[in-house]
Amino acid sequence: MEADSSAIPAPIGRADQTLAKKRRLLQIAREEFIRQGYRAVTMDAIAQAAGVSKRTLYLWHEDKAALFRACLNAGVERFPLAQFSDAAEPESDLRAFGVALLQEFTRPSTVGMARLLMREAHEFSEFGPLIRQSRDDYLARPLAEYLVRTGISKRDSGSAAMLLLSMILAPVHNALLVDDALPDEQQCRLHVEIAVRTFMRGTERGANAAAA
Repeated sequence: MEADSSAIPAPIGRADQTLAKKRRLLQIAREEFIRQGYRAVTMDAIAQAAGVSKRTLYLWHEDKAALFRACLNAGVERFPLAQFSDAAEPESDLRAFGVALLQEFTRPSTVGMARLLMREAHEFSEFGPLIRQSRDDYLARPLAEYLVRTGISKRDSGSAAMLLLSMILAPVHNALLVDDALPDEQQCRLHVEIAVRTFMRGTERGANAAAA
């Protein structure tokens, strides 16, 4: 009786190689989308640049839209989360989160994807829902949950989270809209310090502390 080969797990080395190839493919595709724009990129060119067959590429990503979504997700999965600590004041947690987030958004590849999305969102209507879902799943919702858990904002945590994100990312928005220079590491820390301090003063927790 023949063994069922489908039940035999792939060797770890082979699995690692496949994962590395998938990551390299996404990196190359991301660079090509940034360099050429969404419309100009072809699946054939991506397969050739990544050194994989077209069959393999379509096995991993059914079409260019799916490949682009994977590139976008690979980027947003790098976004930090607000980590709850045992500190008496969560302001330090928010500062650490804000600095990590702003530094991630000033990476060349992240800025490049942001410029691409802003430039082509009017032509490709599917970009809008993709951006909103990524923002909500990876940034706004986890941050809102953190604000509730720490008692910073319980009544309207969603709006509070969006406000804090906007404050933290203001330098990036200005760079994208009016071509301001992106902040360096020291400027990132100073900006986040001001943003978090200002935000905390307007929260329920800040108001309660001021009234005490």
